[in-house]
Amino acid sequence: MVDDLIKRRYPEDLGEIRPRQTLDTGTPPVRQISARHPLKWLAAGWRDIWRAPASLLHGLFVTVVGLAILWYTWDQPWLAMAAISGFLLVGPALAVGVNELARRLEHGGRQGLGIGQCLAAIPALGGSLWLFAVLLAGLFIVWAGFMTLWIGVMNVGDLGVPANLGELLGAMLGSARGILSLIGVVVAGGVLALVAFAVGVVTVPAMLDRRVGVVDAIAISLKAFARNRVPMLVWAALITALFGLSVLTALIALIVVFPWLGFAMWHGYRDVVVADEGAEAG
Repeated sequence: MVDDLIKRRYPEDLGEIRPRQTLDTGTPPVRQISARHPLKWLAAGWRDIWRAPASLLHGLFVTVVGLAILWYTWDQPWLAMAAISGFLLVGPALAVGVNELARRLEHGGRQGLGIGQCLAAIPALGGSLWLFAVLLAGLFIVWAGFMTLWIGVMNVGDLGVPANLGELLGAMLGSARGILSLIGVVVAGGVLALVAFAVGVVTVPAMLDRRVGVVDAIAISLKAFARNRVPMLVWAALITALFGLSVLTALIALIVVFPWLGFAMWHGYRDVVVADEGAEAG
């Protein structure tokens, strides 16, 4: 009996031993890049906007949806704050249309790059895209629940019942406990955003380019992040800064910023993940 147990755990033929599954298992190689590369992605993405101006319609749609959500939740300040910050969490899934335009531009398809091509990516990816969207939505729900609980517990009796988002922020900034709770929200949101970023930094481009499922695409994304932590953190900081600019303009700047980041995301994918026909190892 003991001998049988040993044979099952340590087979005589070493070829029967299966290697441990890692991020390298079944994923393409990735390049190691410098911290300056995200700026190159932005430069390339800016050029792509004007090669495919239909992408601005995509940005306009996302902006209108964002404004509608903000208007609807303005007198529900907890939800409004969660919705604004949650844009960063669900952004990768929303960028699928711009990523598809970038893919078509790369293959020389300069003609007919309209909103129809943006929408074509949704049925093409099918369940994989929806599963990814559900994952990001789940992260958003966790974030919204935590933020509401944290601010409520930290400010019990201090905030009263704020009438809108502006009043909530004013009340929080008016007390030491409110400021502490706001710092906690920022720190916790940063951690969760970093998790979402690592999961989705190149997931949608990988699904579009390689027609892989969501699990394989997330594995590629995690590998790209793990091999290029500093450049990816720079990229995350640039995304956050541009989104912050959009918030300061009442989301109007998002009309341009959203497609700009979507195109840059595709260039980042191409820069980091080696194509199937590439000879470089990662």
